[in-house]
Amino acid sequence: MAIKKISDENYKSEVLDNPKTTVIKFQADFCQPCHMLTPIVEKISEEMPDVHFVSMEIDKEGVNTATSFNIRSIPQMYIMKNGKVISQKAGASDYETVKNWLKENV
Repeated sequence: MAIKKISDENYKSEVLDNPKTTVIKFQADFCQPCHMLTPIVEKISEEMPDVHFVSMEIDKEGVNTATSFNIRSIPQMYIMKNGKVISQKAGASDYETVKNWLKENV
């Protein structure tokens, strides 16, 4: 399953109103650690089809949403369920670290 790119316009429908547990990854084109994390999250998204994975470019389509989350560094990931933050993780990590974080919180 691919990571769906979202924006401020569809954040509510894709994350807040989505009945599935959602992992949102805040990123930016200029961020090298964000690019390093992307294939890891894509692989995990294929292994966890019951979880909805989305990403948002904070400097383009997600300025308002990123501001509402008070994003100060990227990459930043949040696990959301029923419109509430369950857990968050800052910075790039390896596959095992991200997978374990998700297993513990989903």
